[in-house]
Amino acid sequence: MTPAQRTTVSFLDLALIMTGVMAMIASVGDRHPAVAEALADSFGSSAPASAERVTLKLARLFEPQEARLTDQGVADIIALGAKARPAESKTVEIGIIVPVVAEKGASRLDRWELAAARTAAIMRVLADQGVADSAMVPDLARPGTGSAGSERDVTLTLRATAPRQ
Repeated sequence: MTPAQRTTVSFLDLALIMTGVMAMIASVGDRHPAVAEALADSFGSSAPASAERVTLKLARLFEPQEARLTDQGVADIIALGAKARPAESKTVEIGIIVPVVAEKGASRLDRWELAAARTAAIMRVLADQGVADSAMVPDLARPGTGSAGSERDVTLTLRATAPRQ
């Protein structure tokens, strides 16, 4: 086999492996919590993480077509930040899901930029409350998924886990 043939075979092997990994990732779909739980079970997690899901209306948290939090939004996030502060007996991870929605009217940001900026605004308030960056897990909700009402909701999931040693 010539060096060019070996290179071609190696490239094809790599391409097939990458295709398989992408297919596995795509097959997870919206089952992220179930997959995470299965992985925790497989690797011997001693106790399942308890989770609290908080859903807040987008209009209550943010000014229209902006990533600026309202006074009520800041108060709501501060209240969640107080629950998420680490303690000796537990750590808390916060999943932050901000919907990617098209706002009516003119906006200086497109829908993806707006969702990312809103996620960053929430993370900033949580960081100011003493929540570690490593405890925040940002995610953008997929556009067009869920019911019409849930597309205007910000979901924060607080998951208490045993501290890492």
